[in-house]
Amino acid sequence: MPPGILDQQTLKLEISADGDLKVLGGVRAFLMSTSSFADLMDDFYLVLGERFVNARMYMGGRRAGLRTAPALASMFGIAPSDKAQLEKIFSDLDCSIGWGRYEFHLDYAAGKGIVLVHHSFLAEGALSKFTANGKISAIQARDSFPRCALLAGYLAGLCSFLLERDVDMQETECRALGHSACKFEILDHRIHVSSANQS
Repeated sequence: MPPGILDQQTLKLEISADGDLKVLGGVRAFLMSTSSFADLMDDFYLVLGERFVNARMYMGGRRAGLRTAPALASMFGIAPSDKAQLEKIFSDLDCSIGWGRYEFHLDYAAGKGIVLVHHSFLAEGALSKFTANGKISAIQARDSFPRCALLAGYLAGLCSFLLERDVDMQETECRALGHSACKFEILDHRIHVSSANQS
């Protein structure tokens, strides 16, 4: 990667007098603790059920990944054929904004592979709890189900761009279940696609 590609301008936080927070040259963002996001997700799971919530989070994440991958390639002037540079940009940028650190293990010839995510904000947020005075308490060892459907969809979008074909991904190991990292595998079949859209 050329030196300085992730420079201070790229990673600069801009906060207006009205309170809008912007990153990456003007993209509107907001900050929320991982534990607060996990609490919000718990409410969704309680009311709507795990299957529905995971499907919606996956599909939303996938749309975001499909938009983000070409936008970042264009922003940094990286050719779609430069897979190593793209993998590094995707990992470095998302790590810098707290999503986790990605390790891409893709077989470009076969169109298959896995992505490992270290420190997934979804998994680690589900494991951390706050005390009444707002301080973080001890991290629990494990949760009862995988937590990273949003990240699975997002990575499916990134990998679709990298592999130049539509792919889906499934989380097969999760930090929330006691694994050292979250593992996402490229599937040979589509998931979360309505029967009207299946070929």
